[in-house]
Amino acid sequence: MPERTLLRNARILTCAAGTDERPADGDILIAGNRVAEVAPGRLQVDEASTRVVDLRGATVLPGLGDAHTHISWPLDFVFDHAGVAATDPAPHTLDVAAVTRTYLESGYTLIVGAGVLHPLDDVLARDAIERGLVTGPRIVPSGTMVGDPKGLGGDGAMMEIAANAKELRDIVARQCDSGVRVLKLFISGDGIVPQYPSEDVYMDDEMLSAAVEEADKHGAFISVHARGSASVAMAARTGVRLVHHACFLDDAALRALEARRDDVWVCPGLHYLYAVVEGRAEPWGMTAEQVERSGYRDELAAQVEGMRRLRESGIRIAAGGDFGHQWTRHGTYAAELQRYVELVGMSPTEAIHTATRAMGPLAGLDTGEIRPGALADLLVVDGDPTEDITLLQQPGRRRAVLKDGRFAYVNPELYP
Repeated sequence: MPERTLLRNARILTCAAGTDERPADGDILIAGNRVAEVAPGRLQVDEASTRVVDLRGATVLPGLGDAHTHISWPLDFVFDHAGVAATDPAPHTLDVAAVTRTYLESGYTLIVGAGVLHPLDDVLARDAIERGLVTGPRIVPSGTMVGDPKGLGGDGAMMEIAANAKELRDIVARQCDSGVRVLKLFISGDGIVPQYPSEDVYMDDEMLSAAVEEADKHGAFISVHARGSASVAMAARTGVRLVHHACFLDDAALRALEARRDDVWVCPGLHYLYAVVEGRAEPWGMTAEQVERSGYRDELAAQVEGMRRLRESGIRIAAGGDFGHQWTRHGTYAAELQRYVELVGMSPTEAIHTATRAMGPLAGLDTGEIRPGALADLLVVDGDPTEDITLLQQPGRRRAVLKDGRFAYVNPELYP
């Protein structure tokens, strides 16, 4: 018989209902690594064979997820990608372990890689976590990012470079053979580097279609850095599963996404844009003049409007966003959800769905909802995040995190 745990006297936010759901009194029975039963009120169990944990009215929701993660960026990362890439692998591995622990202790039980600075960071971290050697979330591992010789990263210093469909297919196959399951392609520019504006488009339909086809052979998928409308439209029509940023959306890009609404996700990274525009990066050398030249102020306004259009069109949004800079520090991941509420007009529950029920199908995992049969990856917090989304950013509110039905983190300040 699998190990059984009863979470008693909880306020449960299942994320399996509508965007107006609020936490409701109930119990959750876990058998092995899955939810066995969710019931209003109290469940009767044989306490001789079931561990009973009285949560005393704390809120339980699915473990959170982030679809745009860089675990290569250490806790003290500023903006020195080349410096991190050149770090000795041994101390760097310890930095990576600290980041995976931070994700888990922040309530994040699932992350999707968006590119690493040492080729096997995600793969090795996933394997170490699965072996129980270090603490961390489930990881859909990425590899080295892939660029075009004409575009951002085209010098090959920190990206693999593909100039045609064959070269790109070979890179995809090789990374997948190493254990990578999501490959990140740079198909647009980024205004923060003025010579590569966000509306630039790199690669072409033939290249992306080849990458998608090759990844599919290996049970992997393609994600893209695509800030401009034309790059978003190309990603959608060629079968890319995960589109990062999508800051500018014209009618053509929206129609292309709508045609794929059942198997494409957009991951905005809204908080990163907000933080830069608000001047939070200035203490680390990103001047107000540089921000103005980047066009990020207009990009932020366009992304807020674009997200509203995505919601109206029923296109799935997966939370995530380049956390790890000093102005978007590790451990503040749920600030992304706060921006969805404050800037886009989502209800707190809808925002939470972007980090829960939207994440499981993206990753191909039975996570993100509290229902019988789902993986028992859960977050226990004090208070009601459907009333105050910001409590998900407050370490003192996190009582515990369960992963695979076991307590993976218990707040030592609450339970010494």
